[in-house]
Formats: sequence, C-alpha cells, structure tokens
Amino acid sequence: MNPQELMAQFAGMQPGGAPVLGGSTGGSLGDAQELQKALTASNYQTDVSTLTGGGAMGVQSLDTAMKTVVQEESHFVLFKKLQSTNATNIVDEYTRQNGIGGILGGSTNTQMGVVKAAQGDYSREVGMVKFLMTLRQVGYVLNIGKNMVEPIAVEERNGALQLLTDAEYLLFHGNAAASPSQYDGIFTQLDASIAAGKCGSDHVIDMQGTALNTIEPFTRLQSAIQDYGNWGRITETFMPTAVQTDLNMGLDPAFRWNAQPNAVSTLGAHVEGIRLTEGVLKTNIDTFLHHGEFPMAKPIELTWPATATANVAFKPASITADAATSDAASQFTAARAGNYYYAVAGVGGNGEGLTAVTLSTQTAVASGKKVTLTITASSAATETGYAIYRSRQDGTNAVSDFRLVKIIPKGGATTTFVDVNRDIPGTVSIPCLNMAPSSDAIGWRQFQPMTKIPLPFGIGGVPVYSWFQMVMGYLRVTKPKHHGYIKNILPVGSSSSWKPHTTV
Repeated sequence: MNPQELMAQFAGMQPGGAPVLGGSTGGSLGDAQELQKALTASNYQTDVSTLTGGGAMGVQSLDTAMKTVVQEESHFVLFKKLQSTNATNIVDEYTRQNGIGGILGGSTNTQMGVVKAAQGDYSREVGMVKFLMTLRQVGYVLNIGKNMVEPIAVEERNGALQLLTDAEYLLFHGNAAASPSQYDGIFTQLDASIAAGKCGSDHVIDMQGTALNTIEPFTRLQSAIQDYGNWGRITETFMPTAVQTDLNMGLDPAFRWNAQPNAVSTLGAHVEGIRLTEGVLKTNIDTFLHHGEFPMAKPIELTWPATATANVAFKPASITADAATSDAASQFTAARAGNYYYAVAGVGGNGEGLTAVTLSTQTAVASGKKVTLTITASSAATETGYAIYRSRQDGTNAVSDFRLVKIIPKGGATTTFVDVNRDIPGTVSIPCLNMAPSSDAIGWRQFQPMTKIPLPFGIGGVPVYSWFQMVMGYLRVTKPKHHGYIKNILPVGSSSSWKPHTTV
C-alpha cells in the first residue's frame, strides 16, 4: 500500500476519492482514544526502522514543536494572538448568547404588579473541527549521511510550518461551503452572521477602491460595534504591509498611539496603534491577507501550474456573462463602466486546490448595470465551489490579467453569481477584532495537540522514514457583534502595478 492510499484512508476517503463506508473528513478519527491505545502497545523501541505492528504507527505529540515554531515564526500573527482552548469533540457544541432578554425599560412595575418574565436569548452553535494533514518523508541515506543536521527534526519543523501556514491563511479566508475540508475564516463567519441578522451590515466598511490612511473608517466601525446591543470594542487589526505603509504615511499624528510614552508621533513613522474613543486599536502586519500580488488572489496556474493540471477533471465546462440588466446596488459607475473579462476556477472539496480557469468572452458593462455569470459544472461535477476572477477595466483575457473577486459554493449543474462591483478584485479586506481575553469573543479551538503518526520504515518499497503530521481545530467566533472589517482597500503603497479600474 503506498503513502497516498494510507493518507486517503486516514482522511476517510478511498484512494479514488469515494467516501469510506461510515467515514467523513474526520469520521475515521472518531475513535481516536482507542486508536491511540492500540498504537502505543510496543516494546519501547526508539528506532523507527525497527518498529513493527502497532508500535510502527505509534502516535507522537508534536505540541512542543508546534509551540516552538509559533513562538519563533513571526508570520503566524493571528494564530499566535488567538486564545487557544481544547475542543471536546470533532463536532464541538457551544452556546452563544445573543441578548439578555426583555425590552428596554420593560422591568418597570407597580408595587403589587405582576412581574414580567424575561429570558436571555441563546442559540446553540456547532463548530466543526477540521483536519490539516501532511505526509512527510526523509530518505534513509540522507538521514545516516548527516548532510544536514538532524534531517528528521528539520522535516518535522517543515511539516509544522506547512500546517501552521495553512491554519493562518484559513483563519482569514477559510470557506467551508465552497471547500468542506476547510473551516470558516473570519470574513466568512462575519458575512454569515450579517446575512442571518445576528450582526449589522454596519460591521463592514466599504472603501470602494480607495486607500486606508485616515481615522474615519476605524471610528465608524468602532461606533457600530460599541453601539447598543453590541457592546463591544475592537482591539486588534491585521493588514498587509502596503496598507500599513499607507497608514504610516497618511494617518494624522493626533490619532497615533505609541507604546513608548514619550515618543513623538510624526507622518511616516510606524503606526503601532490607533487611538479610538474606546481605547487603542493595535495594528499588526499579516502577510496572509489577499491583495493584488498575493498568490491565491491570482489564477492558480500562474503559481502552481502542476496543481492546476492535476485538477483538470473538475474544471468548469463553460461560463457566460450577461450585463444587460440594471441594478440600484451597482457600483459600476460611469468612471468604472467598460469592457471586462471573467474567469472561473473549480474548487476541490478535499484540499486538492483549484483548477485552471475557464474564460468568458469580453463583456461590455455600462454604468448602473450588473453582470450575471452562469457557470456550467465540469463533466465530473466533483467541484464543491468556484473561484471568480475579473480582469482590469478595459484589460485583456491573459491569465495574468485576472484577480480574485470572490469564492462561492457550487449551486448545482449550473451556478449563478452576480457582480455589482461590491467586491473589487485586487483590493484588500482587513479584520478589526475584539481580542480582549475578558471578552472571549474569538478563539482557536483545538482537538488534541499537533500529532505525528510514524509509518513503517520502507513504506511503498522505498527506503524512507515516513510519518503523518496533523493539526485538528477551527476558528470559533463566539461574539460576532464584537468584530468587523474594512473592505475594498486599494493601497497607494502597493508594489502591484495591477489596478482594477483605469481611474480610482
């Protein structure tokens, strides 16, 4: 049995992609304690090449290795800051309080009047633990030759870095509806809360393709989150370097906060925090947010062509674009009307990634119109979502001329998507979160430590040491009313020459 077949079985899938009977993304790990008991029955051997039976697959905890990587690696900014708690099951249930009950002023009464009943508004929520896994291997000769110091330890660290890289990215951009093996990120969860009426639409501030270099968007967002019924405050914001640079160059010094009490705030100096009515909003540079030059904001064949080729089976069959209908919500203004191309890639449901894009014909979009895309599924119909891309205004249909608009779930044999220019390609969204420990408004829920499962030496007839590494967890947003984000930011300080419109 080769490593890929073993990997598929641990993921609850047959090698061909069909579900294992009774399995799911995490179903095969449902009896983890029994599995661990069986696997740890050995004679205390330490040389992996001598292990047999259950001992050859003994579960090892890499929690210390994960913590070391997180503490040393500066790029996992949000993951490091999130409060981590233990999930009790892969289906993690919790209670979210949405209100205290009663109406404003409703507790007043007369001396002998009947006391009016009230009860808090609670909802039962379910968080689905998701599984980040990687198969790692080190050749026997490399290990004994010592061409590098402790190659197995180096590869364990590489595995931890890969898993935490994916974890950090999904904290922002995870979308379980479009790719069920992912957990929902902060943008997906906030959008869902707004759509369900659990959070106001004023928790999203739209910059409409302009730079973020003033206090106004932050104060508007803070005002919404602090308002009656929400009672929150934003304490941390996360942004790519280009947005941070615009703040450094443009934010009024009167609103800058510095950890050094006697430091002089001047234009061009780094903005560590922003002074708001309710405390300080600290800024964090995070390189995992989509922007014009971010790898996942471009068609995947530009960065990972082999993956695009491997996923050809679920590439969309065709797309059509219709821009004949007007829409009052359209942000295709007169200055932004013009000719556009669209491209769509299929999204794999089990971490396969994306396909190469399927292109539309050129579409003329007049002022006030909307564009309705109709996506025809692949012949295999195994994709679970679609990545929608759009060209520059009056741009070309070269693959390099597209940037991501949105990722959506698949709807059936055909899927429709309406573009009113409310999600502008090549722009940035930045979350503003309440991460005060006392609020317990957001956190990382983890089911078991980072785990290593050694495989028998020489698996697949190749002289290699092999093992699985995995992290099991998800992002839990317990108080969506305490968070928000600013969208459609087009940094002035961006290194990207790609701009969505001919004029700002």
